[in-house]
Amino acid sequence: MMSVYRLADDLFGQFRDLVQAASGLYFPDKKRVELETAVHKAMQSTPNTDNDPAVYYRHLRFGPQSRPEMMRLLNLLTVGETHFFRDSAQFDALANHILPTLINRKREAATAMGPGTPPQLRLWSAGCATGEEAYSLAILLHELIPDISQWRISILATDLNEDYLAQARQATYSDWSFREARAQQIRPRYFQPASHNGRDGYQLRPDVRRLVIFAPHNLAADDYPAVATNTVLLDLILCRNVSIYFSAETTQCMVDRFHQALVEGGWLIVGHAEPSLSTYSAFTGHMIAGTLLYQKDKTTVPLRSQPMLPPTPVTTPTAVPRADPFAEAQQLLSHGRNEAAITLLEKSIAILPPQAVTLCLLARAHANLGHWPQARHWCEQAKMVDPLFPEVYDLLAMIETHEGRPEAAIHNLKKVLYLDPARPLAHFHLALLYKKQSQVVMAQRALKNVLHRMEAIPADAPLPDADHTSAGRLMAVAQRLLEEMG
Repeated sequence: MMSVYRLADDLFGQFRDLVQAASGLYFPDKKRVELETAVHKAMQSTPNTDNDPAVYYRHLRFGPQSRPEMMRLLNLLTVGETHFFRDSAQFDALANHILPTLINRKREAATAMGPGTPPQLRLWSAGCATGEEAYSLAILLHELIPDISQWRISILATDLNEDYLAQARQATYSDWSFREARAQQIRPRYFQPASHNGRDGYQLRPDVRRLVIFAPHNLAADDYPAVATNTVLLDLILCRNVSIYFSAETTQCMVDRFHQALVEGGWLIVGHAEPSLSTYSAFTGHMIAGTLLYQKDKTTVPLRSQPMLPPTPVTTPTAVPRADPFAEAQQLLSHGRNEAAITLLEKSIAILPPQAVTLCLLARAHANLGHWPQARHWCEQAKMVDPLFPEVYDLLAMIETHEGRPEAAIHNLKKVLYLDPARPLAHFHLALLYKKQSQVVMAQRALKNVLHRMEAIPADAPLPDADHTSAGRLMAVAQRLLEEMG
């Protein structure tokens, strides 16, 4: 009989807290063996621990290689079992109701904006494991959109386990991944024979693979929704069988953030084993094809709602009268009530001489709703009022990034930093754009500017122009990106 590895009670508690702080993964007593087994296995492959769990714990918490070693442990704690079109009822709902409705709505919106405007769809597979779910979405879109090459489609696929992401990027799978009937039917059209771990397998067509962007992400972190993580203005989020590993508190925070990340009318799809309906009370539930799905509409706002995009930082008196329309609009935006803020601000500028800061707030409210032409219009109006107001160019950079014009976005961010060099988030966004353009030296320079600008700021200080992002978190992300680029 195989012996079971056990940790002392105090060490089990320390490892449990450390893992939860790093990832959100929660191991109550009933899952104790899972954590202990993973700790034992990871410890055996970690040098200089002498197979002593106390030494290994200190190594994880304080060692110079603590991050990669923690990732090794977390990779052992996450389960990547999935397959194409898993849960046929949910994919029936997607194929026959949700995606056709979204596609028609997006096509109509693009037509209304004028010739040459491509329809856009933004989807997120959160907790994507080895990629079958995200690629299933990409295949469905190819099935449903005849002119898909004329669309601007983004499917973000994230997971905590970077080993899974590496497998997902290969897009090569065994027969076991095609055990659903729908997967077997589409395989001849979308996959080619290829080797998979030394055995016969199948690789997805390149044109379908290109729709999906894989990135590491921790759903228990507070760095989303945000433009920097590409987690804003989403039409659909799939997060299935992830929250079963989280505590109730972590799950509620995650669900609230999903609500903020979705556009009005956007959809959230979770697994059948997810928590009670009260967790999703911010959404409207719909029973479609025999499965319960959640939609964000105008009448449902989470109690802990935070702004999808950060409110415009301004210098105002500490106590602002309630009658101040700008302050009221900021408050509305902070609760996700973008349309109400737009109505209020438009009434205000019809009566009072508009200021650049007010026009920028109006532009931001439109951007939160995905109304990009309107957002650009109000930015241009703000630029006419005050061509030296940095927020104008910050917003224009965001719009250009969304519309696929990175060079124009870089140009606007340079204007921001010319007018206000002390904006660390602008340096960071500039670095991301340079990195995407493969301009490594320029990206490294921008990241070094981030670190330099943050030196005098306490690690726990919130950044004024970033939604719930601390100075320490931004520094850590910038440092990691700098190390990855060598």
